[in-house]
Amino acid sequence: MILLGVPVLAGAFLLVEAGLEHLRAPRFLARAAGTGVAVARAIAAVELVIGVPAVAAVVFGTAELRWALAGQTAMYGAFAAHLWWRRYRGDESDCGCNRMGTQVGPGGIARAVLLAIATLAATVWYPAAVLPGGGTAILLAACAAVLAILLYTLPATVDGHGRAA
Repeated sequence: MILLGVPVLAGAFLLVEAGLEHLRAPRFLARAAGTGVAVARAIAAVELVIGVPAVAAVVFGTAELRWALAGQTAMYGAFAAHLWWRRYRGDESDCGCNRMGTQVGPGGIARAVLLAIATLAATVWYPAAVLPGGGTAILLAACAAVLAILLYTLPATVDGHGRAA
């Protein structure tokens, strides 16, 4: 069950990165989501309010932060549903995932679904996803960071980029 902590922590890192990126450049998310810049900033704030405590819940095993894992599950579930709905309607323009101009497609949807499932499992079986202490925790956190980088680029790699509307 400890290995469950790696994808969940990667998902939390990804939320933090997305929140920071969306705060720095909210117009990409605003355009993709069809909202204003203020709403994009609010979404970014929610990503950070959930992502940072989710990191702490996995790294430090703080039981009081289990709510953040439930929030992370909801965020990825809602994002998957949003992307699926856009794709179903034939809208494959920029998903707003990052500044790469990634299209809405199966890569982004799969990433969101799998992170929602992993985080749901971690929420249900908490604290099974908490990283152990010592050197193993450092190794697993490093693995989660690498996985987060790979997950960040997954939609652009699978679904294409540079063809966004």
